[in-house]
Amino acid sequence: MNRSFAVELQKYVTQKVTQLRQWLRPVPTDSLPLKIFKGIYKGLALLVLTAFSPVIIAILIIAFVAAF
Repeated sequence: MNRSFAVELQKYVTQKVTQLRQWLRPVPTDSLPLKIFKGIYKGLALLVLTAFSPVIIAILIIAFVAAF
């Protein structure tokens, strides 16, 4: 693997994870009920994002095949 590609891939993933963390943080100016609603919504969105991750799907397929 080309070293520059690995460095750029690491930078890209780090940037996307930082953006996701920023999106998950509550907005300080929102009211408490709105913060709760947004927290539930964002939690569900993160759960779906994690559930449909290609890495998670690959691990589940390997575990399913290994169970036979």
